[in-house]
Amino acid sequence: MRALERRVILSSFGSGFISPFISIYAAQLGASPTELGLVQAINSVSPSIAQIPWGFVVDRVKRCIPFIALGSLLYGSILLLLTVTSGVRDFILVILSAYILLAMAAPASSYLLGEYSTGSDRGRIMARLNAMASMGSMPATVLSGYMIYRMGGSIEEMYRIPLILCFVFNLAAALAVFRVREEHIDGQPSFSIREWGKALKTNRYFSKLCILSVFQGFSMGLGWPLFTLTIVKVVKADMFQVSLLNVISASTAIIVRRSTGRLADRAGRKPLIIIGRVGLFLIPLIYAVARSINELILVNFVVGILTAASDVALSAYLLDISPRGMRGSYTSLYNAVAGSSSFIGSTVGGCLLDSLIAMGYGFQESMTIMYTVSILGRIASGILYVTIEEPYKYPAKFEEELKRIFEEEVEAVEKMIAEYKQVEDEDLEWFERLSDLSSRR
Repeated sequence: MRALERRVILSSFGSGFISPFISIYAAQLGASPTELGLVQAINSVSPSIAQIPWGFVVDRVKRCIPFIALGSLLYGSILLLLTVTSGVRDFILVILSAYILLAMAAPASSYLLGEYSTGSDRGRIMARLNAMASMGSMPATVLSGYMIYRMGGSIEEMYRIPLILCFVFNLAAALAVFRVREEHIDGQPSFSIREWGKALKTNRYFSKLCILSVFQGFSMGLGWPLFTLTIVKVVKADMFQVSLLNVISASTAIIVRRSTGRLADRAGRKPLIIIGRVGLFLIPLIYAVARSINELILVNFVVGILTAASDVALSAYLLDISPRGMRGSYTSLYNAVAGSSSFIGSTVGGCLLDSLIAMGYGFQESMTIMYTVSILGRIASGILYVTIEEPYKYPAKFEEELKRIFEEEVEAVEKMIAEYKQVEDEDLEWFERLSDLSSRR
């Protein structure tokens, strides 16, 4: 696990130099709303769609390390081509290729995590690795944002150093993963294309999760191109501010994940999934009224909480309902289903915005209409998650466990204050003794 954590930190540190700025990069190249929708879809979900063939290969080969290493290495290598790319079409082709190759790492990582964890500790392990990823990406994002902000010159020159650093650290991550020990699993069935229908038909937990992800993914994707346009054209945030927004959401998620992993393991995955999915409507709502960086700071704080609430629980739930030996394929199939609907939603969102503007609506009016559609879609699709079922019974109730965690956190804070006060009193007493001694002399 320590070797796996090192790999996660190095990989996320490398990706943090460029991944948060992909859609901003496209907007600076002059991408239209439709093109921005496509770029946002590629950036967010193309690895998910591409996971299907990679998941099949991982489950058949039963080896993970080579795929995780190659995914990181090829991702960083392909992105280097952006240093000589100036057109939006070439830009789209480069990032599409990079994320398709990166996709081989996800099912392999899920397979490996499934082997290293059980139902009773899976939430905590997922939370810890997600926290490691956030801790890795945050400093890189801030450093990259500052470098881009200070660099100036052409767009290619602004992003050259971050792209090179992305490659260097992904190379280091590829080398680090070879220190992870894995055991070859014999006698487990391999997933095939024919098994798709069987998985969706016979596994009721999995089929319901996939169906819900279609509605949720489409409604989420509708707002993605709007977010970039709000940042670039409405708020007009600079690159350093953009990096700070990503850090706010990531740091908030790290703090909240201290409790979400425990909650997921003790009280179940479902409550956290529902809270995270229903709450997603707040993001387009705040973006719709944003006129300054302050509103974007608020929305990224909300993003951090919602991400921490649902992502760990959802990942653990997916591993819970996937058969051992086929976790790579089940994970890739789920991500492909959810990713495809998000891809369509993002592309449709950009096209609809272009269509509204072409029909004579103003830019701000068109944005308001699309934000309203996205908000309503997220509320409706999020509520549907109340229908999922837990495959296990858990030892605690959500409200009781949440109350217990809160009380423990309050007790820890009070203890810290008491210890600080004790140290302060001792220092004051020492100072008074020293003063008395000096006055006697």
